[in-house]
Amino acid sequence: AAASARRICAGAPLVARWHKHWVHRLTHDRPLSEAEKRSAFAFLDTEDYREGMQAFFDKRKPVFKGR
Repeated sequence: AAASARRICAGAPLVARWHKHWVHRLTHDRPLSEAEKRSAFAFLDTEDYREGMQAFFDKRKPVFKGR
Protein backbone atom coordinates (compact mmCIF):
# COMPACT_ATOMS: atom_id res chain seq x y z
CA ALA A 1 0.00 0.00 0.00
CA ALA A 2 2.82 2.40 0.86
CA ALA A 3 4.53 1.77 -2.48
CA SER A 4 1.27 2.45 -4.33
CA ALA A 5 0.76 5.68 -2.39
CA ARG A 6 4.30 6.84 -3.24
CA ARG A 7 3.74 6.06 -6.93
CA ILE A 8 0.45 7.99 -6.97
CA CYS A 9 2.02 10.95 -5.15
CA ALA A 10 4.92 11.02 -7.60
CA GLY A 11 2.55 11.24 -10.57
CA ALA A 12 0.58 14.10 -12.03
CA PRO A 13 -1.67 15.63 -9.33
CA LEU A 14 -4.52 16.21 -11.77
CA VAL A 15 -4.56 12.54 -12.71
CA ALA A 16 -4.99 11.43 -9.10
CA ARG A 17 -7.79 13.98 -8.65
CA TRP A 18 -9.58 12.88 -11.83
CA HIS A 19 -9.24 9.19 -11.01
CA LYS A 20 -10.75 9.79 -7.58
CA HIS A 21 -13.62 11.72 -9.19
CA TRP A 22 -14.30 8.99 -11.78
CA VAL A 23 -14.19 6.16 -9.25
CA HIS A 24 -16.75 8.04 -7.15
CA ARG A 25 -18.92 8.94 -10.17
CA LEU A 26 -18.99 5.41 -11.58
CA THR A 27 -20.41 4.05 -8.33
CA HIS A 28 -23.72 5.71 -9.26
CA ASP A 29 -26.10 3.54 -11.23
CA ARG A 30 -26.80 5.85 -14.15
CA PRO A 31 -25.20 6.30 -17.57
CA LEU A 32 -22.65 9.03 -18.15
CA SER A 33 -24.03 12.19 -19.71
CA GLU A 34 -22.55 13.56 -22.92
CA ALA A 35 -20.88 16.34 -20.91
CA GLU A 36 -19.29 13.76 -18.58
CA LYS A 37 -18.03 11.76 -21.54
CA ARG A 38 -16.47 14.89 -23.07
CA SER A 39 -14.93 15.92 -19.74
CA ALA A 40 -13.14 12.56 -19.55
CA PHE A 41 -10.77 13.91 -22.21
CA ALA A 42 -10.07 17.26 -20.48
CA PHE A 43 -6.60 16.01 -19.53
CA LEU A 44 -5.52 16.49 -23.15
CA ASP A 45 -5.69 20.27 -22.67
CA THR A 46 -3.45 20.41 -19.59
CA GLU A 47 0.12 21.59 -19.17
CA ASP A 48 0.86 18.41 -17.19
CA TYR A 49 -0.22 16.23 -20.12
CA ARG A 50 2.09 18.10 -22.48
CA GLU A 51 4.92 17.86 -19.92
CA GLY A 52 4.34 14.12 -19.51
CA MET A 53 4.41 13.52 -23.25
CA GLN A 54 7.52 15.67 -23.72
CA ALA A 55 9.30 13.95 -20.84
CA PHE A 56 8.45 10.58 -22.37
CA PHE A 57 9.90 11.59 -25.73
CA ASP A 58 12.94 13.15 -24.05
CA LYS A 59 13.39 10.00 -21.92
CA ARG A 60 13.40 11.99 -18.68
CA LYS A 61 11.31 12.16 -15.53
CA PRO A 62 8.40 14.61 -15.86
CA VAL A 63 8.01 17.64 -13.62
CA PHE A 64 4.29 18.08 -13.00
CA LYS A 65 2.78 21.35 -11.77
CA GLY A 66 -0.89 20.48 -11.39
CA ARG A 67 -1.93 22.62 -14.34
